[in-house]
Amino acid sequence: MRRTVSIRMLVLTATACACQSSNSSGPGQSSSGTDAATPDGNAIVDLPSAPSAETNSPAIDAPSVIDQGPGNEPAPDASGGDTGGAVGAPGACGALFCESFEDVADGAPPNPAIWTRTSMDIVVDSTRAARGGKKSLYIPPLTAGAKYIRENKTIAAMGQSFYGRVYLWIEQQPKEKPGSLYHWTLLSADELVDFNAGKVLRLGGHIEGAGTNWVRFNFQTHGNPGETGLSDPQLILTPQKWCCFEFYYSLPDNEARIWLDGVEDPKLHWKGPMGGYVFPTAVTWMTFGWAEYQAAKTPWEIWIDEIAIDTKKIGCD
Repeated sequence: MRRTVSIRMLVLTATACACQSSNSSGPGQSSSGTDAATPDGNAIVDLPSAPSAETNSPAIDAPSVIDQGPGNEPAPDASGGDTGGAVGAPGACGALFCESFEDVADGAPPNPAIWTRTSMDIVVDSTRAARGGKKSLYIPPLTAGAKYIRENKTIAAMGQSFYGRVYLWIEQQPKEKPGSLYHWTLLSADELVDFNAGKVLRLGGHIEGAGTNWVRFNFQTHGNPGETGLSDPQLILTPQKWCCFEFYYSLPDNEARIWLDGVEDPKLHWKGPMGGYVFPTAVTWMTFGWAEYQAAKTPWEIWIDEIAIDTKKIGCD
């Protein structure tokens, strides 16, 4: 039987992650808003504020610094070789941490020994799956707030520079023109236990007046100097298809890189410190799922799958 989760505790200094689109059969936070944390058992729920435009960001929301010099090439791909416990196709994974949800029953939560849910309606189902699998994680319809799964089992091993991967399926997204924007988050690396506090490195995006859903790297400090990031309005997501996101975060180098379906977007390459923004010296939790910080009438409906974290670039294949 294929094992769903694999964690190999090694001494790691960089982690790899990647996502790629795949067909299947068969679904930040307000820029100037206020976060509030509310307990839900062992979970924390993100309560967004009313719609507002991004006003806290300095003029960094552009590819102002792109360092492609020596030492910034991705590490070798970790998708082959040792399967890291997720044995055999489909979705073989050789990363430090692999989560495919394959051995979880339909309607059940993801492995509670690994994951903490912020909402009890987040469950595994077999409606669709990435990379030839049979299961994925279902994020039920959401108009505002956050529905996340979170883990801290890989933190000690992954060190201060790491890669990650997650597959995303958007079944539906807001159709109405936003008052200012719709602002969503897919994943974050969190400095503190509470993701509504401290420094948070997010991969997310916006829907603005044009109605397209595009990708953004978001850096929220929950304090001075505020929130900022890098955006690419040309990096547009298409609903009802699998896409593969990869990210690389290096805390000591103040660097973030993002790939979509195996292609890096230089407009989302953060190389700081920039404008007084300095990455945290450590993260304590990794968070995956969905958040919407401005209320929408048409809800988001989301599936995610094939999460991986490593010291090497993982790849989408």
